[in-house]
Amino acid sequence: MLEVYYDVVKRCGESAAKSVLFEIKRNPIKIISPISNSVFFEAGKLKAKYRISLADSIALSTAYLLKGMLVTSDHHEFDIIEKKEKISFCWIR
Repeated sequence: MLEVYYDVVKRCGESAAKSVLFEIKRNPIKIISPISNSVFFEAGKLKAKYRISLADSIALSTAYLLKGMLVTSDHHEFDIIEKKEKISFCWIR
């Protein structure tokens, strides 16, 4: 579901993405996800904006929403995000 959401955000915007999710949820399927709604939506926006991996978008959104720090050595992926977003980083290299 997160892959679908971020792709629609990237192509058509957040409002359209939420409409697509609503339509998907109307179908007789069971969605199993340990990710909270707030992490889900924030991760989708970050992934669409920065073209990062799904795992990175979930880690970033979790750190942001919990007002925590993302401990990482991945400067290549995150230097630009550190400059543009209100997410704290703890660089280990």
